[in-house]
Amino acid sequence: MDSEELPPSVVGIIEYLAMMARGYDNHLKWNEQAKFKADLMHVRHRWTPVNTAAFRTRCLREGVREEDVAELVDWLEKAKAGRRLVPQASYRDFRFMTPAENPAPPRFSSRRDW
Repeated sequence: MDSEELPPSVVGIIEYLAMMARGYDNHLKWNEQAKFKADLMHVRHRWTPVNTAAFRTRCLREGVREEDVAELVDWLEKAKAGRRLVPQASYRDFRFMTPAENPAPPRFSSRRDW
């Protein structure tokens, strides 16, 4: 998967992060990092099929600093491996508002859920 094959929602998130970093002397702020980590945890089906090399390439092409890209890729790899990331409390429930290409199947309630 090259960077052209990344899902549109992932490309949109990368573009958003790059735009926000440009506003701060090309440094990704802690709150944007927390948003990314929260989205990785809450919308796993968006990130599971993403190739980390394609993600890295697209981030660099958008102008994100190498240090920030390394951190984003590290979190992506951890999330794909099933590890838990803990964003700051104020962004714990955050999700990017881009539609997921592979929506999670609906979860039906049963008596056990009550």
